[in-house]
Amino acid sequence: MRERRRLIAVGFYLVTSVLCVLLIAGHGPWAGGLLWEVSIGHGLNTGDLPVLALWGASLWMCWLLWRDA
Repeated sequence: MRERRRLIAVGFYLVTSVLCVLLIAGHGPWAGGLLWEVSIGHGLNTGDLPVLALWGASLWMCWLLWRDA
């Protein structure tokens, strides 16, 4: 049972991390204003903040799963 919970935590971490990278890489009209420029045309936008908050929440949930395993 312990290995299964840890595998779920690792899988959840990987999936949410990939989704976070894909969402942050988007350039839609909902991206909002630029907060931090990394390079020309790329950076952290206000629309990325909810994505980062959800990613942080998922990492916290992974930690809880891992700790309780």
